[in-house]
Amino acid sequence: MTPTAPPGPAGQPGQPEKGPLHSVRIALRVLDELAASPELSLSRLAERVGVAKSTAHRTCAVLAEAGLLTRTDQGRYRLGLRLVDYGHLATVRSAVGEHALPLLVDLRNALGETVQVGVPAGADVVYVERVEGQRALRYSSENSRRAPVHRSSGGKVLAAWVPGVLEARLRAGLTPSTGYTIVVPDVLRAELEQVRQRGYARSVEETELGVASLAVPVRSAPDGPVVAAISMIGPAARVVRAREKANVTRMQAAAAELTAAIHGGDYRLPQRRR
Repeated sequence: MTPTAPPGPAGQPGQPEKGPLHSVRIALRVLDELAASPELSLSRLAERVGVAKSTAHRTCAVLAEAGLLTRTDQGRYRLGLRLVDYGHLATVRSAVGEHALPLLVDLRNALGETVQVGVPAGADVVYVERVEGQRALRYSSENSRRAPVHRSSGGKVLAAWVPGVLEARLRAGLTPSTGYTIVVPDVLRAELEQVRQRGYARSVEETELGVASLAVPVRSAPDGPVVAAISMIGPAARVVRAREKANVTRMQAAAAELTAAIHGGDYRLPQRRR
């Protein structure tokens, strides 16, 4: 199906749109569809965008070459990690960074560890802001701006409270990172129920051996839906065990402050696509 241009003069039907702008619009529609779904086959993408499969193939090839899409081993497409970099830059240069950064700096100073704010992105959590700890180590996995929700504390918070996140991750698969990563769907569901009961999430050596993280929910209003997660990450001995309760208390206070700021209109988190 070929999209048509807007109606011409005097209400006459427009001619099919052609040229560079037409290709750009197709590419944008491809990105929009993959923002709404964790991954799609080429045929399904072509159907949703409304173009021939050959057109979808050419568009996806160009986007994948630029790092904006990733092609899986099964031949399906998902959003590429380069979009995370773009999103981070946009966040840092916007009011999000201006309002989040002071709060995270204060929290980092209180905890001494790396802290971050994450929002849902399909089956993953994307960290829109991060402040490195005063004694921070360089973590090979958690140092990325995107992580699967099943093996990170921030991701577990989002999977526990944000509709659709758990289902998206189960469809994408529970890929292990260490021997402690949860890879059984029923075990993950039980873990998320515990998260809801105690009010926070923990991840101990599930992403990297020797490393632990804790996360608490951030809401759009005191009684509103969960829209983000604040998490801390560091060596397990400093994050959990004897220090877990004190760390969670500090983080919950910061989350309440951020919730109040969001509710007051002082902080803008990326809205989830419905």
